Amino acid sequence: MRNVIGMVVSLLVLLPSLAAAAQISANGTTLIRFEERSFPGFDKQRVVPATQFLGIDADQLGDGNLSLHLYGWGRVDLGDRSTTEADTTDGDLTYGYLSYRFEKANGLLKGGRFFVFEGGTAEQIDGVSAQADILPVLRGLTVSLFAGIPTKLDRGFDNRGDYIAGGRVGFRVAKILDVGATFVREGGMDINGPTADPKTYRQLVGGDIWLSPLPQLELNGRSTYNTATDAVAEHAYTLTIAPLSSFRITGVFNRNNLKDYFSATNLRNLFSPDLEDKFTNYGGDITLAPIKQVELTADYRHYRRDSKGSSNRYGGELRLSLAEDIVRSGFSYHRLDAADDINSFHEVRGYAMFTPASLIASVDAIADLYDHDIYGQKNVYVVAVSLGYKVTPSLTVSGDVSYGDNPQFKQDLRGVLRLAFNFAGNEKGQKK
Repeated sequence: MRNVIGMVVSLLVLLPSLAAAAQISANGTTLIRFEERSFPGFDKQRVVPATQFLGIDADQLGDGNLSLHLYGWGRVDLGDRSTTEADTTDGDLTYGYLSYRFEKANGLLKGGRFFVFEGGTAEQIDGVSAQADILPVLRGLTVSLFAGIPTKLDRGFDNRGDYIAGGRVGFRVAKILDVGATFVREGGMDINGPTADPKTYRQLVGGDIWLSPLPQLELNGRSTYNTATDAVAEHAYTLTIAPLSSFRITGVFNRNNLKDYFSATNLRNLFSPDLEDKFTNYGGDITLAPIKQVELTADYRHYRRDSKGSSNRYGGELRLSLAEDIVRSGFSYHRLDAADDINSFHEVRGYAMFTPASLIASVDAIADLYDHDIYGQKNVYVVAVSLGYKVTPSLTVSGDVSYGDNPQFKQDLRGVLRLAFNFAGNEKGQKK
């Protein structure tokens, strides 16, 4: 936490000296959540965490090509602790970096804490990155590189390496093709240099493609190979066919080797990288809009996890848009046939949203009807009501209340008070 504060202070100290004719904007959301937790056999717990999200963007700094971007959050518990940790406060810097855009070759340079999304790469690092067109004579050929320290999200486990580096080489044809090859390496360090500690070491190579030879056809996908575990980590592909503006077909295929896949990003500590399972899902959607106000979707997914077996989820949804989009509503039904039969259920959902002028109101109801009892209960439901008001175009006040019942939480009452703002302005000064 102390390192995060130091990084933010350092970036903010630079701001006054760089701001000549800067365009500065700020956005944020204040959440005050209340929840009554009722576990069978335990005393009720009243949780009231207050969380502040805040983002600042300063463009046209220095010579006009430099920008500063900050986003983070902080939380304080006003009631019982909302997490299992002893602290009643918490916070983090999601990203905070300086960015410089060059006038030639589409060059871009970043430094600080930021996310890297290149092809099949998904990383959060404290470091630097650069990207540009390689040569003017090879139009469409691009390269991007990054290096730094993997950001450690999970304070309880040190499963990050001491360094991370990678990049992507791509070729792009505007509105038709974007294909690339990616490389990532993460590992530890000792007095002799980089190490291959199996707890932190990973080395990934992959390829990605976006192809749209016709406006009605689009293919998007990636494949990744983990050389540290000597196995394919992921295949993920989506094909969309839209012969008419009112008719669309989408097909998806995903294949993940969980141990290799969850070690494919320094965000993997959100999951378990030690699972040996393989997971596959495929299916598709068909969407039809016979008139502007009505949209119908039918969907199917097949899931297979080697240790659990296969499951199928299928159903449909009806969406309505009335009174020039002031009223939007929908109804859906889905069936999940689980591999073990115990977790098979019907899901029914209905929702409606009303947005006249500055008012925002909605109601959402979901019920899961299980084939068999789970801890003595077959039916699960939750109803959520939301009401908001746009005080100004830049300021919105809203609140949500939900009530539900399920095998884990009896009489589950939750609520959120929300204040969201988005302001932009110019900070003018004298050039030096």
